[in-house]
Amino acid sequence: MRPHRYAVRRHRVLRNDHGPEGLLVYIEASADDAATICRNLHGMRMAGFFTNANAVLVGRTRAPGIDSLTQHEAVLDALGGLAVPIIADVECGHVPPYAPLVNGARGHVLYTEHHNELTQTLT
Repeated sequence: MRPHRYAVRRHRVLRNDHGPEGLLVYIEASADDAATICRNLHGMRMAGFFTNANAVLVGRTRAPGIDSLTQHEAVLDALGGLAVPIIADVECGHVPPYAPLVNGARGHVLYTEHHNELTQTLT
């Protein structure tokens, strides 16, 4: 989740090309501890990575927390003020079942107490 130059450059392209319905942004921690994730997400937010996001999906992780911060708390600390839904523990990324998400596909999220669904459409 490091906001390296390619990710920020690619986001600037996406920001200009997204549809009128906005962006569905997904992230995941891989193996970085909670302090690193918190710091990286703050940097990504300040760089405008989440501008025009309608929701943020956070992949489930086995990455460690630290004594004073869990992975969930790290995400909320950095992104809780975005005023968009943040959906945690999405089954994508480095934890089985490794559900693939396609960059650039149109996505629709349905998230209720009893039903969670992400549908992607390739156009």
